Amino acid sequence: MRLTVLYPEVMPHIVEFAAGLMPVRLGDDERLSLVVKTQKEAILAAQMHGLFAFYLPALPASSGTTTSLITAFFDDDDEPLAIRTPLFGDDAFSQGIIEILKYDEVDVYFFDEHNYEWMSYRTALEDNGSCLIGDENICLLGYHPETVKSIHAVLNDWFGARTAEDDERTIQAVFKEALSPGDLFVLDMTPEMNGYQGGTGFRHDTLTRTDPGYHQERDISACLLRAFEPGQIIMNPRRKDNCKEILDHLVLTDELAILVQAKDSPTTEAGITRTLQRKRLATHNQIDAAIRQINGAARYLDRDGAAKLVVVGQDIDVDLGDRRVIGLAIVKEMFDDEGTAYAAACAKMAGLSGGGMVMDYNSFHAFTHRFASHDAFVEALEKLIAHVRIKGWIRVKDEVFDGILDWIERYRANGSEGSDTPSL
Repeated sequence: MRLTVLYPEVMPHIVEFAAGLMPVRLGDDERLSLVVKTQKEAILAAQMHGLFAFYLPALPASSGTTTSLITAFFDDDDEPLAIRTPLFGDDAFSQGIIEILKYDEVDVYFFDEHNYEWMSYRTALEDNGSCLIGDENICLLGYHPETVKSIHAVLNDWFGARTAEDDERTIQAVFKEALSPGDLFVLDMTPEMNGYQGGTGFRHDTLTRTDPGYHQERDISACLLRAFEPGQIIMNPRRKDNCKEILDHLVLTDELAILVQAKDSPTTEAGITRTLQRKRLATHNQIDAAIRQINGAARYLDRDGAAKLVVVGQDIDVDLGDRRVIGLAIVKEMFDDEGTAYAAACAKMAGLSGGGMVMDYNSFHAFTHRFASHDAFVEALEKLIAHVRIKGWIRVKDEVFDGILDWIERYRANGSEGSDTPSL
């Protein structure tokens, strides 16, 4: 059963939802279903293992003991991919999630950041001793934006220090029955995904990616289309003299040139199960390679007269003129404890008139989802660059957090008008 085929009215809700867990009530169903919107690597990890897990730690609070949720997808046993979900006693969204966690089974639908539905399963929920069935008196906190931020920080610290006993007390979400075919090939011809210069008017996609460059370039193009006009985005510009590609993307506005270079790794079982040490090393190598290409492209474009480029067989002359030039390096993943190295990498783009920034792809997606207009995107990006240059590294995910809070506030406002969960 394809959720978006049987219930097409669900799509606007999923598009608006940046990422995470969304309880939904489908049609006349008495029981809730669960939408999981997350990165492809997490979906593939769940598919590989046939399961994922919910952690509900007992957390001390001024009013007693509370809890919130961590959903883990095991690409790595010690440091799996995770979604942190604060839970509140006066929040219908949280109550929907708690209701689901008490089920014996639930239908789960997996979507990626571009709202492609990749797989769905009837899933058994096996509670091995979470605080939902323990003897502790759990009292969920009241909602407040600052409480959301505090819970995220506490969950992050708790998960990093969790014990083997904590791992044993999870609610295991075990796939029992596929609700739709899982081996999918997506062909997308929508202008929202393909309306940039340098595209072919369509893209194809699969959950497993052996050729990451093709897919990541188009993922980034689609993200850029949230903030910029199609004519401002050029994918894969090439030098006319030797036909060599200078960049993945060149974004040109009246006042700004953004030079975007991405480096990715295959999304395969072998790729996502590499050791953390190898993943960290790959990230540093990818950042260095992307920055070298950005600086090289800037030197080529910053020449007397117009730089002569070719985009899908069409000649384009680009004269940077007085535009500020910003470099943006995008890699597959980054690690919270290596901020000093990332700040040093950004400094290597200090020769650009607007400086430069490094992001992991999932943060870039969240950034364009949060700052989905030209002015908002540019203002936020320049703010990040200035902060890193003057004060040191700042995680991009922290800058988009207010957008998540905005969505929560809108959802709570709708809930106060009588809607308990999205009813579709």
